[in-house]
Amino acid sequence: MKPSIEEIWAIHGPKIAEYICQKTNHQDHCHDLLQDVYLKVQKHVAKIEKAQNMLPYILRMAHNVVNDYYRAKPTTAVIDDSAMRDCCSAPAMDHPNARLADNFLKELIDSLPTLYRHALVRTELEGISQKQLAAELGISYSGAKSRVQRAKEMIRQSIIGCCGYQFDRYGNVISCCGSDV
Repeated sequence: MKPSIEEIWAIHGPKIAEYICQKTNHQDHCHDLLQDVYLKVQKHVAKIEKAQNMLPYILRMAHNVVNDYYRAKPTTAVIDDSAMRDCCSAPAMDHPNARLADNFLKELIDSLPTLYRHALVRTELEGISQKQLAAELGISYSGAKSRVQRAKEMIRQSIIGCCGYQFDRYGNVISCCGSDV
């Protein structure tokens, strides 16, 4: 007699939950992903029943769900303006949430070498495409893309350098200036 989905889950569910929770280190996300795995198990129960050893098969499903979660997860961090003001000494303006960030980023952009500053300003602030930038500068499309990517990386490194960020093993910001985010 083949085991039902309930029996399969009763046997293997706790191990799958442990695996996912260890990988996400966040209880709500763990439960959401566990539910996704359960739905996949339910959808593919016939294939799972045929497997000689069900646990590795289900663990592979869980592994794929966790990988999909991290691929879809945005990589930008939200930083409150007080942390940025304390870390980077940017002056507060009339509307600190918007103007402080604008001021701070303007200083960083202005500090870039001309080559990269121009590429970043034209594409990100003035809205032209990287293909248009390439044509305007008489360089290849990949060359224009590289300039923009390097400029963004320089900005990123400047922010990380001035504010003393700490990251977890997945690249998430966990601390700025010694205080938890």
